[in-house]
Amino acid sequence: MSIQDIIGGKKEWRAHMARVKALPQDYQIVYKEIQKYFFKVGPIELTEGTDLLSGIVDLFEEGAALGKGVLDVTGRDVAAFCDDLIKDSKTYADIYRESVDQEVNEAMKKVTDKRGNIGMEKTIEVKGLRKSFKTTEVLKGVDFEAEKGSIFALLGSNGAGKTTIVRILATLLKPDGGTAAVNGFDIASRPGYVRQSISLTGQFSAVDEILTGRENLIMIAKLRHLKNPRQIADDLLNRFGLSDAADRRVSTYSGGMRRRLDIAMSLVGTPPVLFLDEPTTGLDPEGRLEVWKTVKELAGGGTTVFLTTQYLEEAEQLADKIAILHEGKIIANGTLDELKKLFPPAKVEYVEKQPSLEEIFLAIIGKEEK
Repeated sequence: MSIQDIIGGKKEWRAHMARVKALPQDYQIVYKEIQKYFFKVGPIELTEGTDLLSGIVDLFEEGAALGKGVLDVTGRDVAAFCDDLIKDSKTYADIYRESVDQEVNEAMKKVTDKRGNIGMEKTIEVKGLRKSFKTTEVLKGVDFEAEKGSIFALLGSNGAGKTTIVRILATLLKPDGGTAAVNGFDIASRPGYVRQSISLTGQFSAVDEILTGRENLIMIAKLRHLKNPRQIADDLLNRFGLSDAADRRVSTYSGGMRRRLDIAMSLVGTPPVLFLDEPTTGLDPEGRLEVWKTVKELAGGGTTVFLTTQYLEEAEQLADKIAILHEGKIIANGTLDELKKLFPPAKVEYVEKQPSLEEIFLAIIGKEEK
C-alpha cells in the first residue's frame, strides 16, 4: 500500500500535499522524513479515525501558526516522535493543543496576578502604532487601550485607517512601528497566542449560504477541533435567537439574521476578544438593532468588543469608550461624557441644546455640519 492510498485517493493526496507545501521549509523537511518512516512501518491510523499523516499536518500547521520551530513540536528524534504518535490514544494535534491551552491559561493568570483587579485589566493596549503603504502614511503613532468586558468604538471617516488597525491587532498585517498587545500577548512576539484569543467579523458576512445555520456553526466547531460541535451549534443558535431558522439555508435569512449568525460563528470556542469591523454596514434599522442587542449581551458576558463604525449613533448607543481616528492619529479618546466636554458649551435658545455625538465628531475633526 502506498502513502497515497493511506491518504485516500489522488484528489485527497493533492489536497494533502498542497497543505504540506504551505508549511515553512523546516516543517516540510521533517514531514518528508516522517513520510519515509511510515513507508517502512506501514500504514497505521489514528484511533479517532483521522489519517495519521493528516494529523501530523494538523499539528505542524498549528505549531507554525504559533511561531514555533518544528523541533519544538517534534523533538530531535523523528522516529521517537512517530512512535509516540502511534501509541497514544488521541491525535497528537489534540495533545499539543491541550498543552498550548495550558500555556495560555498560565500566561493569562500571570498577567491577571500582576495587574491585580481583573475588572480593570487592559485587554487591548496600543502604543505608537505606525503603518505606511508605499508613500502613504496611514497610521502616524496611534495610542489607545480597551478594558476587559468593555465595548471600545473606533470612529473615523472612510480611509482613516480603522480596518488597518483591526488587521494589525488580528496579526493579519505587520506594523511598521510601535507596539500592541491583545489579551496580554504581544502581537509581534506571540502572534499565535493572540490568534487563539480573538475572533474577527469583517465588513461582509462570511457565512456559507448553501449550508443551514446549524451546519455553518458545526463546520466552524469542527475546524477548531472542538468536542460536541452539534451541542455548541445548538447553544449558539439559541443564544442568538436563530433556533427556529436553524435548519433553513442561510440564503433565506434576512440581513440581520445573517449578521447574527456571522457573529455567532465568531464566538465558537468563546474567544475573549471580538473584533467587529463595521458590523452593521448595509443593514436596515431593524437588523441594526438586532446586532446592537447582541453586542451589548456579549460585553455583558465578559467579552471585550472592539468595534469600528462610521455610524456615530452606533458608537453613541453601544460604546463604553470612543476613540476618533483622523488623518492617521487618535485625536480624541474617552467616554461619551468626556467627549462632550470637548464641545463648546450648549447654546440656550428656548431649551438647552445638548450636542449629539455627530456634532462632537465633526467639531473635533474641524468640519462644520452642513
